[in-house]
Amino acid sequence: MMLVLPCAVLNAASKPNPLIVEKIRIGEHGLKTRVVLDFNRKTDFRVFHLANPPRIVIDMEPAQWHIAKAQFMLNGLLKGYRSGSLEDGLTRVIFDLNKPAVISEAYTLPAKEFEKDRLVVDLTPSTQNLFDGKLSDVFGNRDLAGPGAAPKFTSGYAEMENNTMRAIAAPANPVMAPAAYMAPRDPLSGKQHKRYTIVVDAGHGGEDPGASGPGGIKEKNITLAIAKEIERQLQETGRYNVVLTRDRDVYIKLRERVDISRRVKGDLFISIHADKIGRTGVRGASIYTLSERASDAETQRLADDENNSGVVAGVDLASESQDVAGILLDLAMREKMNDSKLLSHYLESAFMSNNVRLLPNSHRAAGFAVLKAPDVPSVLIETGFLSNMDEAKLLTTPQFQRSIATAIVGGVDSYFRKILALQKI
Repeated sequence: MMLVLPCAVLNAASKPNPLIVEKIRIGEHGLKTRVVLDFNRKTDFRVFHLANPPRIVIDMEPAQWHIAKAQFMLNGLLKGYRSGSLEDGLTRVIFDLNKPAVISEAYTLPAKEFEKDRLVVDLTPSTQNLFDGKLSDVFGNRDLAGPGAAPKFTSGYAEMENNTMRAIAAPANPVMAPAAYMAPRDPLSGKQHKRYTIVVDAGHGGEDPGASGPGGIKEKNITLAIAKEIERQLQETGRYNVVLTRDRDVYIKLRERVDISRRVKGDLFISIHADKIGRTGVRGASIYTLSERASDAETQRLADDENNSGVVAGVDLASESQDVAGILLDLAMREKMNDSKLLSHYLESAFMSNNVRLLPNSHRAAGFAVLKAPDVPSVLIETGFLSNMDEAKLLTTPQFQRSIATAIVGGVDSYFRKILALQKI
């Protein structure tokens, strides 16, 4: 015999319990900021980025709030949050960011002992370029749809007051739909006709640890970490090809580092180092270009080495006598040295803009071997002093390494804008 249930009973059984937001938690795990929403049951969701200003958005099925909007404490990434209903009935939560950050993961976890159903969103700090490149990404169900109702939009805004949170009323402004496009990358200029090649040299490596600092800090590890961060940020701009002279802990001869730069036809060569001296109170970065006094002897050696190798720095050495080749190469080298000085000027400005401490008279000149490529503008950056305990520890932190890399990318951008304005390339 078939059992027939009344329609009312079937509808009641198939209708899920109302979704309830029971708690919002926030925590830091290394560089990662984790936002967790606790629910009374599982829910579908979508999470995405919004720009101008930077925000993280969570959409979910219609939900009730059983918590104070002021429940969780903000951290360095999060400025505040708002919640309300979209016209189709979905609930939207918007987290306002103090600075760009991107979603690294977003997922749900099922309920278990002492834990509710949860939505977990992990955020990591980012550059503006990376944030802009993520505007079309959607985590979860991109086609999430509400029940079709259009409840009145309500909103709240969380802000800090005496180190606690309070919720205040806000105008019922409509919430925009998720962005569905990739923001165009900002070109250096309409004259840019190629992706420039930047060679980033992590100083020392392998059997050559470089300088050492407190607690076993080694220069070779710091320079490699910073070089990789520079590579990441340069590639994010979409304007540069990046070549690392080393991408792991290996020893590479100084002359080979220069040869790598020349083989890939680098447009810039940037060597990363950290300093150490006998005075522990000295700290700050400095930027070196090739010394004028090192030019003459080096030019003659290069001419002797290269005058059978064809075109170097735009000079066809093979077709010239040794004396003429030396003169032409000297002129070409001096032009590249001037370009190196121009780059150092923009790097200094970018370091100051990004609050990276510089030494007094931070642009200096020396005869470093890695600066002696005749056809590639080159700088060597001493990022700080391992002999200063505070700066040594700072140099090992990902946050400071990102600041240094951001400053270097800003200086490189400014350099090429100037070069393009001068129509040099």
